[in-house]
Amino acid sequence: MQNINKFEIIKKYIDEYDYWELLACHAPNDEFDSYSKQLSEMITEKDSVEDIAKMIATIMDKSFGEEINPKKFITTAGKIKKASYAQE
Repeated sequence: MQNINKFEIIKKYIDEYDYWELLACHAPNDEFDSYSKQLSEMITEKDSVEDIAKMIATIMDKSFGEEINPKKFITTAGKIKKASYAQE
């Protein structure tokens, strides 16, 4: 899969989740793009949904200065996994 496509898929679902509802509060639409880019470089076909959820939580932990339970991101991780690797 090309990185740009993976980035777009990840961006879609990270933005959809809208952690802390920043986009809903009129933050710029690129608010989470740096996180989506990092994730697009990290996530591989071999990663499980749980692995992806942990990666998302780790990135959000660093950004928001809190310890976030990866389970919060299971649904988003599942969508990313399904969309990213269903096309191959």
